[in-house]
Amino acid sequence: MDCRARFARATGALLVTLALAGCSTWSATRSGVEAELASGRYDEALRLHASRSAPARDRVLHLLDRAMLERLSGDHRASNASFEAAKQLIDELSAVSVTETSGSFLINDATTAYVGEPFERALLHAYAALNYLDLGEHEAARVEALQVDLTLRALAEDEDGALATDPFSRYLAGIIYELRGETSDALISYRKAYQAYQAHGKLYPIAVPSVLKDDLLRLTAHVGLHDEHRRFREAFARDDGAAPTTHAGEVIVLLHNGLAPIKRERRAVLVPPQAPQVVSIALPEYQPRPSPVAAARVTVAGRKARTETVEDVNAIAVHTLAGRMPAITARSMARVVAKFAATEGARRENQTAGTLVNLAGLLTERADTRSWLTLPGEIQMTRVPVPAGTHTLLLELLSATGAVIDSSTLTVNVAEGGKAVVSRHWIPSVLSTRSP
Repeated sequence: MDCRARFARATGALLVTLALAGCSTWSATRSGVEAELASGRYDEALRLHASRSAPARDRVLHLLDRAMLERLSGDHRASNASFEAAKQLIDELSAVSVTETSGSFLINDATTAYVGEPFERALLHAYAALNYLDLGEHEAARVEALQVDLTLRALAEDEDGALATDPFSRYLAGIIYELRGETSDALISYRKAYQAYQAHGKLYPIAVPSVLKDDLLRLTAHVGLHDEHRRFREAFARDDGAAPTTHAGEVIVLLHNGLAPIKRERRAVLVPPQAPQVVSIALPEYQPRPSPVAAARVTVAGRKARTETVEDVNAIAVHTLAGRMPAITARSMARVVAKFAATEGARRENQTAGTLVNLAGLLTERADTRSWLTLPGEIQMTRVPVPAGTHTLLLELLSATGAVIDSSTLTVNVAEGGKAVVSRHWIPSVLSTRSP
């Protein structure tokens, strides 16, 4: 290699080092918002988020994070306006254009419009429904429950495997139907949720929630489906023969624990032997953001109950990405080959041009680290039967050893035969990440 070639290669390597240090992936640009969330300053996190523009391809994510931040700030109507805007945009962008596909091959996967992973698109409707429940607008919540079904059906046509459905969204739809007295529709949703939990349990450790088992037993007994009730009782090892009774009232408590895992870039920069250029491979990986809260203890109307996991967002996200990794890796390797060939072609014409083409290829090879970062890491739930009336509810957040990390009280009003749905979001004051 002559002096000019060595100089060009050294110059290119230096430029690459400097340029890569100054480039940020999507997840890296969210650190300020995360810090405000960890400090409990939800309004400030929303202000900071609003101050940052997003390119058109990332607009869906920008709207989803804004909607969740508005929910955390207590503005449920604004949150649902943002969710509606995200829904409309997803519908517009779902048909991926040939131009976008070509761009993702030539540049990187983050050049395509982000329309959300299946679980994110299901949870969009779930959180919109929860907003309506918080507002006391049960008919609007029912519309979201119907949209959950339509969304999951459409996803099942486009996606393979268990992760095309979402157990919690199915379960929440059933709760909404039952809240409105639509027992048959509630039972259908509970059955679908049961099937989804079974399918998800084959991929990662999640059990069918005991509260869902109680619901299936209660409703099958209530509508007189004796054979199905017996099958469920046998499947759940409930041999006492007594069917759960319909409650005079009920409090349903949801704990939205921590934050969803964050995608980071894993990069390898290589110098091929005898080749005066540098190549780079960048792939995404999830890093969970652990929460010290293991469960919540609920005390209301003289009864105690403990929450259990009804949605493990951490596990669903990791398994979803794992299923995509073969295709992501194949595209990355194909880009490496194409960019290598382009650099060699330019270098044969002019050494400096080759260096610049090599630099451009390196700078554009970025992992797609986009995801809905303000989702919780998991959702937990419990259902507590209570008499009608006004009750003081004590919610204690527990560590894995049972120590109380935080506690709060609130007043709940339960009508005769009615249900009060209570949500508590909790984000640790110190956010940490670890490799899965």
